[in-house]
Amino acid sequence: MTLVAEHLNKHYGRTHAARDVSLTLHTGAVHAVVGENGAGKSTTLRMLAGAISPDSGTMRLDGAPYAPQSLAEATTRGVALVHQEITINRALGIAENIFIGNLRGYARRFGFMKRKQMADAAQAVLDSIGVKISVSTNIDRLNLGELKCVEIARAISSSPNTLLLDESTAYLDHREVDAVLNVLRKLKSQGLTIGFVSHHLQEVLAAADDLTILKDGQFVGSFKTAEMTPNEIHRLMVGRDFSQGTYPPRPARQLDDVPQAPPTLRVRDVAVGRELKRVSVEVRRGEILGLAGLKGAGAEALLAGIAGDEPLSGGAMQLEGQDYRPRNQRAGWQHRIAHMPGDRGNEGLITEFSVLDNLVMARPPSRGPFFDKVHARSLSEALIRRIGIRAESPDAQCRSLSGGNMQKVLLGKCLAIGPQLLLLNNPTRGVDVGARVDIYRLIRQKAADGLSIILSSEDMPELIGMADRLIVLRQGVIAYEFRSMANVEEHEVVRYMT
Repeated sequence: MTLVAEHLNKHYGRTHAARDVSLTLHTGAVHAVVGENGAGKSTTLRMLAGAISPDSGTMRLDGAPYAPQSLAEATTRGVALVHQEITINRALGIAENIFIGNLRGYARRFGFMKRKQMADAAQAVLDSIGVKISVSTNIDRLNLGELKCVEIARAISSSPNTLLLDESTAYLDHREVDAVLNVLRKLKSQGLTIGFVSHHLQEVLAAADDLTILKDGQFVGSFKTAEMTPNEIHRLMVGRDFSQGTYPPRPARQLDDVPQAPPTLRVRDVAVGRELKRVSVEVRRGEILGLAGLKGAGAEALLAGIAGDEPLSGGAMQLEGQDYRPRNQRAGWQHRIAHMPGDRGNEGLITEFSVLDNLVMARPPSRGPFFDKVHARSLSEALIRRIGIRAESPDAQCRSLSGGNMQKVLLGKCLAIGPQLLLLNNPTRGVDVGARVDIYRLIRQKAADGLSIILSSEDMPELIGMADRLIVLRQGVIAYEFRSMANVEEHEVVRYMT
């Protein structure tokens, strides 16, 4: 089923979120929509799915007029949407989550359910898209990639002809992404029309037949993916040349070439919860220490223990030569340890608060016992300029920003305290290539200024491109250490992770 959109426009107040967007999703093909944060990608996909209505423009579905006023109406026309955020209800089983919109179809009298019939139907949907998940599995045992596949199965359960995925791989690791992309290939082979938004160009190149590029809400053009190079796509998305690469160059000196200064942080035989078991690491001034590992391997637990988010169950730490054992997150911030968590919406920001409030909340400027509004505004405006946050004003609500700009606000919150140690958990998750380059340059500049940085990421090119030294964790212990990142290949790191 071919879905055609012509000259779509959408305004939010003074913001022109989508401007003159035209694209065609062909039957049995995968079409990617790419662009920077705030370029209008999700807005476009949500208009196609009926989640929002365009202010102007037209759409046709297999030649017939198509103007859905809701997601439900789009579903009746055979168009289904999979959201970016995980929308699984963990109080329900896998089958109930797949048929959450059609539970009445499996209802008996007096409130009883046709559970065997529903389970068989749910298993058939999972099997049809090549997902090796049993509906009898406890839903808490599924990883994020498997949960996303359950959400795809939910969308497929309505027998759509067109499937739209809005940044559905944003929070997945490389194995989970592979699982989702395999499902897309399976659905494509079955003749579905597929549209998806992704910030990861490698996913676009691996899965998409066609792509549409947006910039600042403006339609740039539609292209055959095979005819485009990564640099061409980046240039059209961002408006600048990326031929020199995404990652800023490392300093010429290597760790072994300079006198060994005392470490900013020394961790000895530290254990945290069930994930981290007796790990010892050090990080020095001006160094970016990378942490690689599958989910649950211990990287996030190590950052949480250092930051004071989780108590140590063993071992000891020293910060600038002094014993350090934070009782809580506040103690970590008081010691000028800034933690950028992986989930900005739930852990890093209060999205209903303003950009200003979020930037200064870790260490609010004060004048005596009072909050210093003048200093707070001056500090926030300086951070907005330095980091390149796109916001109407410091008073704009965080939730009004694009994902990349919210990520920049979270980084600004960390830098606002003048940290001596910066802990980064997936710092460019859900961020487009242009914003990524900005964030990478800022991180490298802060390291050059002497800041100690620990970087954990599920993005392997990011780790290899940014880390000066890389520690690989597996099942809660250190599996290997790359003391130099010269000529390190992704497959070498993965070999020690698995």
